[in-house]
Amino acid sequence: MSLTATATSDPLELLRQYTMQQKTIELLDKDGNLTKDLLQAATVRFGEDASFARDTPTRYLRSNSEADQYALSALLHFLDHRNQSFYEYMKTTNSLGLQTVSFGDRGNLLDYLTGKIADVVSSAGASTTASAGASAGAAAASGDAVAGEKRGDDDAGVASDGRRVRLRTSAADSMGGGDRLVSGAQGASTAAGGDPARDIMRRERVLVTTSSALSSNNSFASAAGLIKELFPTKGDVKGAGARSADTAGAPTSASAAASGGASGNGVTARLAHRKTARGKRQTPIIVVPAATTAMLNMYNIKPLLQDFQFVEWRVVMEKGGSKPREATVERKLQSTGHNQRFRVVDSVQDFTDADWNSVVCVFTQGAAWQFKNWLWKSPEEVFRNCLGFYPKYQDEQLKETTASWGIKPLNIERSRRHMDRATITGLWSSIEQYIAHRKPDLLP
Repeated sequence: MSLTATATSDPLELLRQYTMQQKTIELLDKDGNLTKDLLQAATVRFGEDASFARDTPTRYLRSNSEADQYALSALLHFLDHRNQSFYEYMKTTNSLGLQTVSFGDRGNLLDYLTGKIADVVSSAGASTTASAGASAGAAAASGDAVAGEKRGDDDAGVASDGRRVRLRTSAADSMGGGDRLVSGAQGASTAAGGDPARDIMRRERVLVTTSSALSSNNSFASAAGLIKELFPTKGDVKGAGARSADTAGAPTSASAAASGGASGNGVTARLAHRKTARGKRQTPIIVVPAATTAMLNMYNIKPLLQDFQFVEWRVVMEKGGSKPREATVERKLQSTGHNQRFRVVDSVQDFTDADWNSVVCVFTQGAAWQFKNWLWKSPEEVFRNCLGFYPKYQDEQLKETTASWGIKPLNIERSRRHMDRATITGLWSSIEQYIAHRKPDLLP
């Protein structure tokens, strides 16, 4: 299917044709080399037809702004994440710093790019075809407005761009005369003798249903632990009483420790705090990338850490698995034999100082933007304060940009799943050693 000269100069039309024909769109970095990372790309190449700068404005207008156009990069990112929920898509887009396709535009935009509809639906609900739609709409609006002024009490012209105009109808005349304001689309339908109610219903789209309103991305996995802390069972109460009885008879030894010296004082105080205030002890935190395309993310991190099994995030999504906002993994520490809970998150937006101090491990996909708005301002500083891993397949190389970050590769076999247990056992061993040496106050 050959493209016209107009199509090759229009990035929106080219994107539509390539999407419908499932043709490959290539991304080039500033040096002209192929890349798969949209953030690293400087140019978008549509085969031999045309090339455009990554952020070239298209003629698709945002629904909440007649002057704001969607950039080509925003539409490419939207197509790649079309199957995500709007919450997940918006979260991913904001983390990348890209323009977000609004909730109201998603349906019409996807229908147009995939060929289900032939026209671009404008911000006011009217449609335009090809690149002449904007100028034609403006000319029609101007001509109709002048005609309406000349006719006086006759029917006023209806602006084709959907603006509200004054239109006299027989219903208004029968109720005592006067004009009423109707939308451009409704006025056009009424003037043409159509049914305005049917036209409005045809344009309606279902945004929320009773099922979607009740759906939630929240995880309540930690609720059981909170209930146990707030409402302890009889066994827990007896255990607490026994510990109180033990500590009640220790003032003499505490006084002896107080006379020992400043260094001994500090150690004793920390030990006493750990024994008597276990409820206040922070839980170690593991952070994974928020990007859905990352090798490890919230979709597949729990099976990896809890079940010692690597599952691709695509497989989890295809099976209908949802993305939790937070996960809890319990691990029996080899050094102490005690069970230790770990929090796994992909966002540090609401982190407190205590949360930052509890971060023990960070998985990265090698992009510096992952650490935007972090307490630590650079990747090097991040991995001076916590353990870092770069998940990759065994036959892949580390990104050159990570050479100075001080992180370790996490090599995962592509197909030999029986090797996963040995790999993850080594990962846990590194995490435990790091906590024991760098953050022992997090140990139970």
